[in-house]
Amino acid sequence: MTILAMALLLAGGPQLPSYPEALRCAGYTQARWETQTDKATPEARQFRKVAEFWSFAAMDAARVAGKTSAGAEADQVKARAEAHALLESDADAAGLILLACEKLMPAGVV
Repeated sequence: MTILAMALLLAGGPQLPSYPEALRCAGYTQARWETQTDKATPEARQFRKVAEFWSFAAMDAARVAGKTSAGAEADQVKARAEAHALLESDADAAGLILLACEKLMPAGVV
């Protein structure tokens, strides 16, 4: 059992999200963190923690789905690029996706 899966279990929260769901959230949260101009602020540090959570969740879900590590990493790069594009073109839509990802996180994990 991975650390993430154990944290989800201990938190009493939902099971590991599906790979597409975790990948989407990883891409958006990573892109959101990368847009922070001052990465030392408390808000930016929180964005980083959330992005790390989703990155690990996506890797765990990829393993369960039978994907290779290299394939999962490539998928995250692509998801992050797509998220950057939407963050730049439609911040409201990207914000709704980020909010949905936040709601999927177990309480107290980050």
